Amino acid sequence: MKKMMAKTTPKVRNQKLFCYPDPQPVCTLDTPAWFAWLETATTFRYFSEQRRNVYNGNGPLFAPVSFRKEQRRQGYLWHAYRRVYRVLHKRYVGKSAGLTMERLEETAVLLNEIW
Repeated sequence: MKKMMAKTTPKVRNQKLFCYPDPQPVCTLDTPAWFAWLETATTFRYFSEQRRNVYNGNGPLFAPVSFRKEQRRQGYLWHAYRRVYRVLHKRYVGKSAGLTMERLEETAVLLNEIW
């Protein structure tokens, strides 16, 4: 019997994209390689830059935010999701060309301020 390997969601940490199991970063944010990757990607998790600096006693205050590409009439658009106390919060982020480091961080801060 073959072992099934678990699918791992790509992650953005320290302004670099990681697609596991490869431990090396695929690309850096805001580069042409990043925007090319976004055209083929459907989801990733973003770990805020502020996550490392803010703690609430039980661990990091900033939780990772999931980004998903969804098809709409206008084309494919990105939305951000974060679950807080069983409630799923969703925010529109924009098209792939607009997913800059600044926009990702702004969205992560917004969704982490909900609770």
